[in-house]
Amino acid sequence: MLNQVFATKLKMSQGWTTTGKRVAITRCIVNDNLVVAQHNLPKAETKIFEIGYGSKKLKNVTKPLRTKLEKSGFSNGILGLKGVHNSGDDVKVGDKISLAQVLELGDIVKVQGTSKGRGFAGGMKRHGFHGGPRTHGQSDRERAVGSIGAGTTPGRVLKGKKMPGHYGNATITVLNLVVLHIDEANNEVWLSGPVPGAINSAIRIEKTDKKKNITLDKKASGIKEVAPSGAQEVKEEVKAEESATEEK
Repeated sequence: MLNQVFATKLKMSQGWTTTGKRVAITRCIVNDNLVVAQHNLPKAETKIFEIGYGSKKLKNVTKPLRTKLEKSGFSNGILGLKGVHNSGDDVKVGDKISLAQVLELGDIVKVQGTSKGRGFAGGMKRHGFHGGPRTHGQSDRERAVGSIGAGTTPGRVLKGKKMPGHYGNATITVLNLVVLHIDEANNEVWLSGPVPGAINSAIRIEKTDKKKNITLDKKASGIKEVAPSGAQEVKEEVKAEESATEEK
């Protein structure tokens, strides 16, 4: 089975562990990932699967993508496609990959997303420069970058110099986040810590082979207990018996 799943970032929150420690939480929703297409590499043992993620009305999907979905046997729309490597034979075109098939409580994962775009920014905002002093009349140099290179040698600005420019809108990967809670009823997963991207942006959650035991205090963290279906029926029967007894 695939070791990664695509999700939609919802919002950040906070929770408390059973030991009383506060942890930052990012809530994400994982709609069923659709295996839309498969590509076999000629000189490699791995295969590339096109995975559809997100939820969208089929009529609002572009015609080429709609045709590809219909050929694969799907009748619902998606936000986009991502390529995933897999060497096993347990995945085939037409499958739906759910949250519970990939992630478990305590899994350590790495999350990849696109950071918020902030447009053109100066050196202080983009790289954390401190700026220059306001001395000897240079009151207009407080936020300037300053010297950017030597003189005659090398006589040019070296590549990779930290300068003003386009800030954000880059692919960022955050490591060592822990799966704290899985809500299968609402397809929600809670991760420990912040993940890149804006609200409602797509992220890739990749499972590692490591685990970490962090137990949340459900009451303090606002996790509602879901009673089994049988228990709910028993409660209703008890209430009915009590009401009948009171009437008598």
